[in-house]
Amino acid sequence: MNASGRLINPYELTPEDFDPRIIAQTLSRVCRFWSQTSEFYSVAQHCLAMEPLFDGDLDLQRWALGHEVFEGLTGMDVPSPIKHSPEMESYRLAEDKSLDMFANIYGLSKPMPKEVKVADKRMMVTEALRFMNTQNFDWLQYGEPYKLSIIGKPMSMKEAEIAFLTRWYELFKESTNNK
Repeated sequence: MNASGRLINPYELTPEDFDPRIIAQTLSRVCRFWSQTSEFYSVAQHCLAMEPLFDGDLDLQRWALGHEVFEGLTGMDVPSPIKHSPEMESYRLAEDKSLDMFANIYGLSKPMPKEVKVADKRMMVTEALRFMNTQNFDWLQYGEPYKLSIIGKPMSMKEAEIAFLTRWYELFKESTNNK
């Protein structure tokens, strides 16, 4: 059940499930890296940090802000090494299906552009170097980090929720008038 009181099935999503208010609330409360960070850093802030990388390309900006939509529906941010294990195949398929629905609902290019996937990996490395214990794991194997300043000061849950939803409505204004 999500905050609106609707019971959703992440394996059988409907367009009504993609409510930006619920997505913003959930992403602002989910901490990156399974909450193993040195301080709270939300998935919403991760998306907000990625979006300006594509300034001037509305499709890429929208994808960057919304690329974690499945996490916004499920409340889970599964780390890449685990998500790509054979045991997580059904999860990956459900995530792919949700991203396809997201693109259909909001008129985005399909599939998610490679530029967003590459930026997501680089952002993951940057965030890991800032918020994770890097003593026992080489995050640089996943890509070149951005400058740490791209992350900014960690936001509270409420700050991240408001900032995410505000930016959502700015980027998707014509797509969310009925939401």
